[in-house]
Amino acid sequence: MISKKSIILSSLVTILILCVAAVFVSTEALPKDQRNADLGIDISTYSFHVSTWIQRADEDEPTFWSHHAGVLTDIGADWIEDQLGDSPSTQPADYISLSLSSSSPATGWTQIPSEIVAGGLERAQGTYTSTGTGQWTIDYQWTSSTTHTDVQLTGLQYGASGDNNLLAADTFTPVTLNNGDKLTVTWTITVS
Repeated sequence: MISKKSIILSSLVTILILCVAAVFVSTEALPKDQRNADLGIDISTYSFHVSTWIQRADEDEPTFWSHHAGVLTDIGADWIEDQLGDSPSTQPADYISLSLSSSSPATGWTQIPSEIVAGGLERAQGTYTSTGTGQWTIDYQWTSSTTHTDVQLTGLQYGASGDNNLLAADTFTPVTLNNGDKLTVTWTITVS
């Protein structure tokens, strides 16, 4: 004779098996890239934007020049991973570099092409400013000591010099700077 306790236990086991099967079937119905989702928690998004201002030697106020979205490089993504999950570097990404190159930024870059290394526009450590939760800027103002024709590319770097430290890169509207002209570049970073 089957006891009431055995019937309840076998019913619970059957319900448990059906629940597991339902989860398995519903998971298999998802596209492959969504099957390993962990509790539906969304990964953060990020953005890099560059704003530039020009102040001519004979003008009192800077003029807004351009605003563009930046490109996160592959080594930049790896650097972020190290900073957040592995072994953080002691150097933040707060150096800004410039170039005359008209190349479009690419994720495979490790340094901006033809970086300017003289004439007042050398790579410089910018100023960090928190602008809210998950938002900050890095900016720097250069004063040109010679003529630079068509400055139009910038990099945000985590090293004072050299290669293999480019977090992100971006182009801006080309500008010619003469002796005494000022160029301000502001990188705006948002993580949400």
